[in-house]
Amino acid sequence: MSQPHFMSTKECAQTDELRLLGEEFQNIFSLTYLQELACKTGMIQRQRKVRAQDLVSLCVFLGQTVGSESLVDLCTRLNEAMGVCISTEALNKRWNERTVQFLKELFLHAFGQQIHPIAPLTRIFKRIRILDSTSFQLPSAYADTYRGSGGGGSEAGVKIQLEYDLLSGEFLALEVGHGVSNDAKYGQFRTETVEEGDLILRDLGYHYIKDLDKMTANKAYYISRLRWNTQVYQKDKQGNWVLLHIEELTKHLKEGETIELPNVYIGYEHRHPTRLVLYRLTQNEWNKRLSHHKKMNKKMPKAASKVNLLVTNISPEKLPATEIYHFYSLRWQIEILFKTWKSIFNIHTTKRMKLERFQCHLYGQLLRLCLVARITYQMRKLLWEKKGKEASEMKCAHMVQIYLTKVHAVLFCTFQHPVSVLTRLFQDVSKNGKKARRYQKATPFEILRLIEIETAQLPIVA
Repeated sequence: MSQPHFMSTKECAQTDELRLLGEEFQNIFSLTYLQELACKTGMIQRQRKVRAQDLVSLCVFLGQTVGSESLVDLCTRLNEAMGVCISTEALNKRWNERTVQFLKELFLHAFGQQIHPIAPLTRIFKRIRILDSTSFQLPSAYADTYRGSGGGGSEAGVKIQLEYDLLSGEFLALEVGHGVSNDAKYGQFRTETVEEGDLILRDLGYHYIKDLDKMTANKAYYISRLRWNTQVYQKDKQGNWVLLHIEELTKHLKEGETIELPNVYIGYEHRHPTRLVLYRLTQNEWNKRLSHHKKMNKKMPKAASKVNLLVTNISPEKLPATEIYHFYSLRWQIEILFKTWKSIFNIHTTKRMKLERFQCHLYGQLLRLCLVARITYQMRKLLWEKKGKEASEMKCAHMVQIYLTKVHAVLFCTFQHPVSVLTRLFQDVSKNGKKARRYQKATPFEILRLIEIETAQLPIVA
């Protein structure tokens, strides 16, 4: 006779966290809420064959169908998944401004919904905020709504701005705009939301010296790359400004070597006091940098491409110069996130169709990506905390995508709690989602653990 299985404390805690995540999805996709939102936006004005949850199923849970498949295929998928049989003409009429508004508001509702906040991986910083954007070209017919660069590119394009909190896995802000929208201006807008204890990681496209002043004034931390041509000054003993020649300072740096200037001022007119850290790339890192410049048709002196110039307002006592580059490398987590959007979910692939149908596809996919990111982060965090293992971002996202049909079934068909599906997914991630280690490279969670050790003297944010 088999012995009864009693769950350990760790297993109970794991199940509880997955149960809370499942309840969050049940709340977001409540049939009552979907019906109320459909009536509010005018998408459904009277009782019809196609219900709110049917269109959500088609746009969010059944893959990249709306943007890539024919109306015949979409009708077939809808009937197979939800038992709703309609004509292609009836479905085509559903792609209208009211449906776009419905999906947009549902996305905003899900985006801001977090009933049970996740405990962060580290208490040193309140948040680690990473801001970046991804863009892709669209059929030229959309140029009036989504302006592109023209010239060698398309007349139409879309750019998605995303600010991501690495510690909680939350999307802090997401905005869809023209393909030629300005990164620096959006960065200035997001700087207004910076709070005490935040750590902000930004690339050159968002670098704006006055933003650094605001971050410091708000008692937030920053690590930002510095443009090679930015003027850097120090003061001599007499208080005179001395212009530094960065190329001269860095020409004798060896691969992987770091030097720092703890008290400098950057900018010709607005001389912001900061700490400058100069890191010489390894040969492998340099080759990747040159390849990227060639691909993007960027021109930069070879001396500049060999060195990263990083500025920060974190003191040397709290964070050694040798750890600054490791910190900044966490910014690549958002690049990996964008990579999953395009390589796994093909958000950038769309054929020509009516504008409203494309917009339904876009907001449906953004909602899908928001859910996938939430599940992926929770799975990776649980695996790290319960088993001391780190899951691959790409592998985990791919597994989550496969399980979305099961999540859809329990939410809209069987009306069961999603915890059983999420538990099976966690078992798969634990078994097959392990992150491959790169030689002498710390993984993101290992870097976050180093943050706890190396910055033990930083004030802990409540």
